[in-house]
Amino acid sequence: MRFLAFIPHRHRWHEINITRQGAVSPNGRTYLSTYITASCKSCGEMIHRIYYRDISDEQARRWLG
Repeated sequence: MRFLAFIPHRHRWHEINITRQGAVSPNGRTYLSTYITASCKSCGEMIHRIYYRDISDEQARRWLG
């Protein structure tokens, strides 16, 4: 294991997939939602996010951080 894995870093997301599907929100309603999956280049961490509304691809990439 590399020592640098223990040092906090800013994630650099790549392999970003943005899809739009119907999802059931926590309150039970069905919405057109945006799914985002991405992985970090340096540490390999995967992220999965669901936004319970339809947002643009540009806005979704900006919200990844």
